[in-house]
Amino acid sequence: MMQLSSATWHALLTATHAHPAWRERLLAWQRNATTLHLAILREPYLSRILTGRKRIESRFGRDRRAPFGQVQASDLLLLKRAGGPLAGLALVKHAISREITPADVHELHATYADDLAIDDPHCWELHAQSRYVTLIWLDDVYPLPSIPLPRRDRRGWVVVEKIE
Repeated sequence: MMQLSSATWHALLTATHAHPAWRERLLAWQRNATTLHLAILREPYLSRILTGRKRIESRFGRDRRAPFGQVQASDLLLLKRAGGPLAGLALVKHAISREITPADVHELHATYADDLAIDDPHCWELHAQSRYVTLIWLDDVYPLPSIPLPRRDRRGWVVVEKIE
């Protein structure tokens, strides 16, 4: 878990001032009505999400680390550029976490290739070694102005704690 600084929180509220639905979602999170996750994304996947080309975020792994079993519909995602600032928000429309086999990876590729927007065959070869997957259908993606969010750890997914 990690906590947002008050400066980051105020920057998020300011950035969503012109979008009342997103502002209300963030305030609902503050009232404990939903869960907020931080997803670290590399290019080209971040840009593909922000432009609507990538509609499903996937996390493959050899163990059950976050977001496995931790993300559900109506949760909120902070989208952060790897090594960079916050770049967007997304609403979780649907999510599944499950164990997989190499055959399942091929099936996921065939079924969801367009929505996953993973066009690197090497990436799919690496995923074939995974034992777990979480698929997250994204909705109402909202690009943000660059909001700094310094981090020291290397986790690619973190549940965000409430601001005290």
